[in-house]
Amino acid sequence: MFAGSRRTRLPERVNRLVLTVATGVAGVVMAAGAGFGIPAGAAALSPKRIGQVPHAAHAVALGALSASTKLSVDVELLPRDPAALASFATAVSTPGNSLYEHYITPSQFTSRFGPTATAVTAVEQQLAADGLTVGKISANRLTVPVSGTAAKFEKVFSTGFERYRLADRRIAYANTKAPLFSGTTARYVQDVIGLDNLTMPQRLGLEESPSHPGTVSPHVATGGPQPCSAATSAATEYSAYTADEIASAYDLSPLYGAGDEGAGVTVALFELEPNFSTDVTGYESCYSGVTSTVTYTMEDGGATGSPGGSDDNGLETELDIENVIGLAPKADVDVFQAPNSNTGLIDNYTGIVDDSAVKVVSSSWGECESEAGSSIISEEETLFEQGASEGQSIYAAAGDSGSDDCETSASLAVDDPASQPYVTGVGGTSMTSITGPTQVVWNDGGSNGAGGGGISISHTMPSYQSGAPSSLNVINSNSSGSPCRAASGTYCREVPDVSASADENHGYVVYYDGSWTSVGGTSGAAPTWAGFTALADASSYCEGTPIGFANPVLYDAAASNYSGNFDDITSGNNDYNGTTLYPAGTAFDMASGLGTPQGAPLAQAVCGGGTTTNTVTVTSPGNQTTTVGTAVSLPMSASDSASGQSFTWSATGLPVGLSINSSSGLISGTPTTAGTSSVTVTAQDTTGASGSASFTWTVNTQHSCTASQLLRNPGFESGNIDWTATPDVILNNLEADYYEVAEAGSWFAWLDGYGIPHTDTLAQTVTVPSGCTNYVLSYYQHIDTSEIASRCNGCDTLKLQVLNSSGSVLATLSTYTNLNAARGYHLISVNMGAYAGQKITIKWTGIETDKGRGTTDFLIDTTAFNVSNGGALRQCLHFLCLDHDPLAWTPMQHPLQVHLFAAFLGPSAGFVRRVD
Repeated sequence: MFAGSRRTRLPERVNRLVLTVATGVAGVVMAAGAGFGIPAGAAALSPKRIGQVPHAAHAVALGALSASTKLSVDVELLPRDPAALASFATAVSTPGNSLYEHYITPSQFTSRFGPTATAVTAVEQQLAADGLTVGKISANRLTVPVSGTAAKFEKVFSTGFERYRLADRRIAYANTKAPLFSGTTARYVQDVIGLDNLTMPQRLGLEESPSHPGTVSPHVATGGPQPCSAATSAATEYSAYTADEIASAYDLSPLYGAGDEGAGVTVALFELEPNFSTDVTGYESCYSGVTSTVTYTMEDGGATGSPGGSDDNGLETELDIENVIGLAPKADVDVFQAPNSNTGLIDNYTGIVDDSAVKVVSSSWGECESEAGSSIISEEETLFEQGASEGQSIYAAAGDSGSDDCETSASLAVDDPASQPYVTGVGGTSMTSITGPTQVVWNDGGSNGAGGGGISISHTMPSYQSGAPSSLNVINSNSSGSPCRAASGTYCREVPDVSASADENHGYVVYYDGSWTSVGGTSGAAPTWAGFTALADASSYCEGTPIGFANPVLYDAAASNYSGNFDDITSGNNDYNGTTLYPAGTAFDMASGLGTPQGAPLAQAVCGGGTTTNTVTVTSPGNQTTTVGTAVSLPMSASDSASGQSFTWSATGLPVGLSINSSSGLISGTPTTAGTSSVTVTAQDTTGASGSASFTWTVNTQHSCTASQLLRNPGFESGNIDWTATPDVILNNLEADYYEVAEAGSWFAWLDGYGIPHTDTLAQTVTVPSGCTNYVLSYYQHIDTSEIASRCNGCDTLKLQVLNSSGSVLATLSTYTNLNAARGYHLISVNMGAYAGQKITIKWTGIETDKGRGTTDFLIDTTAFNVSNGGALRQCLHFLCLDHDPLAWTPMQHPLQVHLFAAFLGPSAGFVRRVD
């Protein structure tokens, strides 16, 4: 049904081509007075109905609309040459094209692609002659506003109007036939918007956060705006994120460090509701460094109604504004507000693309494609092509109803305008930690929402997707050409393109209606990408030229250095109603797109990297834990794809008392203040190429640390006591019939090994003291498998995770699979300094899938969680107990253990080297 956005144009293109060939003309000449390529002397054209009749689904007909009802509609005109416009919009956005970044101004668009004066005059005169009131045409000459009574429109367009009661009890109306135009004017008209109000644009993603206090959110020294205490308190109350934490998670610190804060860039926000302007002022006064100018442009008189109320009017708008200025504190923000109607929607987008100052756009409004209808979708596509031709980056929320964005379980659906070919659709992730960051696909399982994504029914797959290398996995087992009726062997447009944090349980801290709260949804993800783009546009990487329509360069950046530019989201799916899903996977997927941004490297990549194509990689030293008053010496290292390069080093977020040597990269000094900060270290080579690494640095207060081992019953010798485990996980050698045996003593943990789909868990909760310098979790692990790798390529897994007191996963510390099977037990050690001062749960989860029809056994034994300020603790390793004295060896206690493990491991089973 909605392949119509392209199909309504195709016959016109074909007719023009046929006419051109038939008359022997070498090209289509669009001269004034020549109309749309209709040859002089051609036969009179027949009247034609334009568009489709809207369908009132699940509605009750109430009879005819009153003849005196006043209506205001938009008659949308075709661009002068639709094919040429689409070609130009693609060319200026595609690296390597001779027209790349050769953007035009709105006035140039009008003179080059807008309808001719002949077309405009013909339509305006006909509508006026028929008795309709014709308003002022839009600057791009694409929209002719018309008003009159229902009776007048019935006569002019040869249609009728019916009233309906919709499923939500709202009373609406719709035309009973597509509007009829004379042959003289029909060839110039693309669509008519506003003859029905069956559907209205919706806030595509806005989920309010529940109050569930989490870990205190410290200020993160990003170099960008820093929040006041009221904002950080709200972050703690809602387990949410302030702007500095979002900036840290998405690696914006190097941009701030280079002085890139969005100055000179105007971001337009598309809104269909009023808001409290005083809230924006309150947000600005909280965040240090925010100097953005926020203005309002009212289309069609502006949004109707009042902010606040039961519908939280204004919350969407303020989330958008505050996300942008919190990340791009010197960008200008222009809030375009219009009435919430289909004409308001089109007129608002028209105002945005007709504004020469706007270079970045964010929208969180729209509808699922089937509800939006072909007229809206077709006209939007023209406007977004105009935006691309002018160098605008347009981002749209992918919606909060997962793969079923029409909110039905009957079929898959995606939202418009995120599915538009010239828009970057933004999906959602659940970010449980800003370190890393730790993210999965956002999906609340049908309760509050899931990130939108899937296959368009309206658009074929654009070249930036169809031409992506196979390594990005854009064309995959879920790809299809059926929904959009693509040609054989081709596919439909897939969304989202990218993602950002959207989980309302870890939402964005906003100031609304006079108080601090938290909001999630892809409504927050879209302006996050807009804020990042404003920083990139203002950066030295872009050299004064805006990124423009971002998708071609985003997919190029992913193709050239995926792991260096994006964080891949590989876990979760967006199945909202429990019937259909798109799973996360390596690189692109229809649950998270290409993933989330690694800000500074991605900015360099999408801007063309300035004057260099080198790649600089900084090696992360991992999270650091030190103590007030203790000297620090941490060398940093980096590599360069170009030979013979030296580096200039810089750092943001270093603890007070520390500094970095700009020549050597050595971080040294003595920290003086306790706290946790997000540190970003950047190395820039002599060509201007740079790379960064981010990590957390915790400085503990100076006090004594009692060396201790935190785990209770660490060797399982007391059976199930102190451990939480699934049945039959903690066993002794006899119970295991000696098929598997302990690493030390006679008890151990045996996860899986059933040869059927099965999940086992093993967990213990500990309180980690602060003030120590060494935090080491260690354990012995043995993996057996009978799986054949070609059938089960890592399908059986053992994950070690850390959970907070609420049960949320803070981090996945390690993942092992059947491919890691090896003889004997092996010592695993993990630095746990990041969890000092917290109550955490250490949890192993073994998952056996039976995909390869074999078994995999995961064995754990001799666990320890040692904290100290240095020195050796007594440890039992491979049946030898190791004391402070490295020469004090205690041999295995049980001869049978020696015999059995000698068989498994060889004669050296009873001897190990000391490990501290």
